[in-house]
Amino acid sequence: MIAEKRTSPDTQEANLALAVNHLQFSYSAGFSLWPGCAKGFHAIRDVSLTLKPGETLGLVGESGCGKSTLASLLCGDRIPTSGEITLFGRRFKSLMKPNRRGLAKHLQVVSQDTMGALDPRRSVGHQMVETLAIHGIGYPASRLDRAAETFKAVSLPVSALQKFPHQLSGGQRQRVAIARALIVEPQILLCDEPVSALDVSVQAQVLNLLLELQRARGLSLLFISHDVRVVRHVSHCVAIMEAGRIVEAGPTERVFSRPAHPYTAKLLSAVPHGRRSGPRPAAAMLETL
Repeated sequence: MIAEKRTSPDTQEANLALAVNHLQFSYSAGFSLWPGCAKGFHAIRDVSLTLKPGETLGLVGESGCGKSTLASLLCGDRIPTSGEITLFGRRFKSLMKPNRRGLAKHLQVVSQDTMGALDPRRSVGHQMVETLAIHGIGYPASRLDRAAETFKAVSLPVSALQKFPHQLSGGQRQRVAIARALIVEPQILLCDEPVSALDVSVQAQVLNLLLELQRARGLSLLFISHDVRVVRHVSHCVAIMEAGRIVEAGPTERVFSRPAHPYTAKLLSAVPHGRRSGPRPAAAMLETL
């Protein structure tokens, strides 16, 4: 009898875009998230997640559950109290040395706060070229051309390179943020509430764009949102977060069709059903745009 070939843990992690193992994070005793918050607050409690190459993992939970803190750990803004993160089998700590540029070439963040993410004093074209210069990508004479090609990929006119952030609409600024993330050719996009600040119709356009870019470039997406309907539409797998813990995870349709945890059922029960007044949710519009 031929023995079944077994895959070692390291090999398994090498086949994953992202692996989070028993991650924990506590805010220090001198830090308070809000008035009255207990000192040494445990924001992330034994979190483990996996994201496969080319797929989307949706992370869902109510405000204050720890989603944004987890995002800050995954992009290197905070250091975990304990646990380990790997990207395509490479230890997170090694990607952070001697600076964060090694990490940034693998993982880029698209957040909801485009005005905060973009420098209001410089044209968006200047910021695109500056990103390439910081990472030592391309030659000075070719960087503007590369920025123009990336703008085309996100359906922005090349003329927008000359504009300042305040001269663009919210949807255009989000496309600029996506373009700036893509220009370094990362393998993973961490999308932290990327459409929550946009009008519903614009949300659908940006979500469609992300899905198109994922198919074209083989991107892996970690999609963080409180909107169950959007996450259900865009994600292959989903993880439900409550009070700093992952309480349920698995294939999206299985989790949302047959929730095993009371908190998941609670989130689903809060989603409006049937006819509703006002604009359709972005998830419903995705199929028609």
